[in-house]
Amino acid sequence: MVKLIVFDLDGTLIDSRCDLAGAVNQMRGSMGLEPLATERVVTFVGNGVANLVRRAIADSDVDFDEALHRMKKYYSGHLLKTTALYPGVSAGLAELYEAKITLCVLSNKPTDASKKILNALGVGDRFSAIIGGDSDFPLKPEPDALLDLMRQFDAPADQCWMFGDHYTDLATARRAGCHKALARYGFGDPREEKFDFEVNSFSEFVRAIKGF
Repeated sequence: MVKLIVFDLDGTLIDSRCDLAGAVNQMRGSMGLEPLATERVVTFVGNGVANLVRRAIADSDVDFDEALHRMKKYYSGHLLKTTALYPGVSAGLAELYEAKITLCVLSNKPTDASKKILNALGVGDRFSAIIGGDSDFPLKPEPDALLDLMRQFDAPADQCWMFGDHYTDLATARRAGCHKALARYGFGDPREEKFDFEVNSFSEFVRAIKGF
């Protein structure tokens, strides 16, 4: 039985690579720095916006606080220039929602940006909770937010799943003692973390999870 599924956002529900890279490069350009390849910026994603910016300016001596401010300001106004749901996400979430499974999002992206994106893409109402990286909880891979969701929705560890594309997602689930699945189609890095199963599409995840 599956009672609760907690989803990562970037690289799991949405493909946000180009908008994140665009915001990073707009910030770099405004501070006199050369742009970075999207593929490189993607490797900086997954540990929150501050770490993204810190990594994105590691080759320079520009002021971190100013870089962070510029990145956040630009990105907040360009959340959805190219960002879209991965194929199968909208229908898959509807299927899981109709199956009476509680669905939540746990992201290291700021909460307001996460909610704006999900609402604009038409799936925000599928989630019972959306927790971002600026909440009172520490960032993933710390398990505090996931454990709180499990308590809030009365979901024991053996009935809870974390689904994401990055080692932070898998480590969060491991530390919380719940099940975990890897979104291989995403742009994260699982590193050495283990998982119960991996999928190459969101639709594949839905089919697999309904078998438990």
